[in-house]
Amino acid sequence: MSENKETSTFEPVKRGRGRPRKDSEFVSLSKELIAQKALEIAGAEGYDALTMHRLAAEFKATPRALYNYVTDRQEVINLAVERFLSINPLIEFDCTDWERGVREAYNATRNAYRAYPRASQMTIDEKLVVKPGPMRNRLIERILQFYVDIGLELKQAVALVRALERDVLGFVMHVDYYYDRRSANAPNYISSPVPVQQLEAYPEVPTPLARQALELPQQDSDELFEEVIELRLLAIERMREINGVAGQEQE
Repeated sequence: MSENKETSTFEPVKRGRGRPRKDSEFVSLSKELIAQKALEIAGAEGYDALTMHRLAAEFKATPRALYNYVTDRQEVINLAVERFLSINPLIEFDCTDWERGVREAYNATRNAYRAYPRASQMTIDEKLVVKPGPMRNRLIERILQFYVDIGLELKQAVALVRALERDVLGFVMHVDYYYDRRSANAPNYISSPVPVQQLEAYPEVPTPLARQALELPQQDSDELFEEVIELRLLAIERMREINGVAGQEQE
């Protein structure tokens, strides 16, 4: 047999009708490598770009080589989603320092979405039923339990879980995506409510506050994200006040 035979510890999927022989390709692949590369493609360009031909080209292989490890494109998409979810850590929440826990949840989610900004948009790019594995169940259950443990009602906890995903995904796509890709001398269209270029284009519109806001210090994406977290912390604190649990930690 060839000395270049694949050395992956994963067993190849059972060869179906017309599927190439295990030793018919000379490319070193594994499910882990396929999952990672699939996530990189989907995270940067969306799931529509994740085709078997595109994926194979990334490995300088043929699509036939991939079928030694995956059944079809649906499995590749499932692997990409499962890998994306796996990079979100299971945070050990401390209810006596709940603000820190919220910050950790927001920052961990932002790090994952920022690395692969389009990986969570399978409902936009695809009409497939995705099987992401059990990790999402664990993540959601843990943060729901955290919110309930700090004195929120389940309905409030569910609303905050939804808010976390909207807050972070919206920020990553609207702010981080722009900041991470703009040139050093590009105008700042995010930090100010209305960029100076937009104000100057329509001088007939009275905008005294927007013009005054231009004099405030410019903010980077981390400072802007801190604003998002601070607003959410205020909302949670208000919920705890309504539920009669705010301030109990100091009693």
